[in-house]
Order: sequence, then C-alpha cells, then structure tokens
Amino acid sequence: MADNYSKLPLQRSLNRVAITRAQQAIRSTGRALPCRVTKVSGAIVTVEFELQGTWTLPPVTIPKAESPWIRNPTQVGDKGFTVPADAYLGGVSDLGGGTADTRAPGNLSALVFVPVSNAGSAPDDPNAAQVCGPNGMIARTTQGATPSSCVVNQNGVSMTYGGASLSLTAAGIVMSFGGHTITLDASGLSIDGNSYADHTHGYFPGTGSKVQSEPPIN
Repeated sequence: MADNYSKLPLQRSLNRVAITRAQQAIRSTGRALPCRVTKVSGAIVTVEFELQGTWTLPPVTIPKAESPWIRNPTQVGDKGFTVPADAYLGGVSDLGGGTADTRAPGNLSALVFVPVSNAGSAPDDPNAAQVCGPNGMIARTTQGATPSSCVVNQNGVSMTYGGASLSLTAAGIVMSFGGHTITLDASGLSIDGNSYADHTHGYFPGTGSKVQSEPPIN
C-alpha cells in the first residue's frame, strides 16, 4: 500500500487536497479566543485578542453576553473570551440589522464577549451575592402601576416608591411621603421644615383657652 501511494501522484494529490480543505474549513469556523476590552459603547464592546501567533488579529466590535434585565458595568481593560455563533448576530444585536440565514459567518464576524473571573479579584463574601460598579448600582421596576427604584452611587442611597422617597447621604436622611418631609441631619430632626427641638405642645391650664407651652416641651 505504501509503495502504491508513492507511485500514484493522483492519490498523493487528493490526500493533500483533502487535508488542505479540512484545514480551511477549520480556520473558517468561529474562534473562541482570549481578549481584552478596549472600548465600551453602551451594551457593545470593542476587544483586542490576547494571544501570540503568526498573524495579528484585528480588533472586533461585538455584543456582550448579557440580557437587558441585568447590565454589567463593563470597563476598558476587562478581560474575557469570545464565543462564536453559528449564524449572523447582527439582527439580534442591532450591529448591522437584518435577519440571519443558514450561511456560515466569517470566523470573527459572529462573536460575543464573555467576561472571565480573575484570581486577583476575589469576592467580598463568597457566600453572598455581590453587586458592584464604579458608580454603584440601579435596581428598578419596569412594569406596574407604582414604579419603584433603589439607586446606590457615590452620592449616597436613594429609594422611591410612587410619591414616597428616602435618601441617605453624607449630609443626613430625608424621608418624604404623604405630602410630608422628615429630615435628620447635623442640625437635628425637622418635620416639614420645623425643628423638632423647638416644637411646642398645646395644653389647657385648667380654665380658659388652649395655649402653647413656652419654652418648648420635648
């Protein structure tokens, strides 16, 4: 058999063609490669590939692997890898529009960015869910007759439910509900702008009309 192989040029040629075609098919498939974020534009990122080789791969602009319900504050420098899809993604990511078909996409044209955890960035508590970002976090409802939200940022914490709100900042706490406002800060406690320390109580001095206490009764 080996002698026949060496004596039949066509057999050698067909073998080389088959190997070449197989290599071409493999190269044309999507690539799952390590990468680093170099630009963030909303829910879309541009990544550069973190690998050495014969060819320098160009940066690509691709969607992140996340839903509109949980948004990650992806930053420039974040690392991860690309996940290839078997069909065009522009129709679902709005990067190009249109609708996918059964044609195979280019090996760098249907990728999604997936972040990877790092040994140097351990969680604060491995047994607790952790939500963090450079400017905090936002939690809010998108449906229902009464909207509610909770915002944690560098200015403090604020919660709202319909017309009621609570704000915690370095200056103090402000609560508003039912048309009234309660404030607790360095100056003390006030209700609707009136100092609690200076408030008075009405009383009846045995006979006669009601009078206000003087000085204030706390």
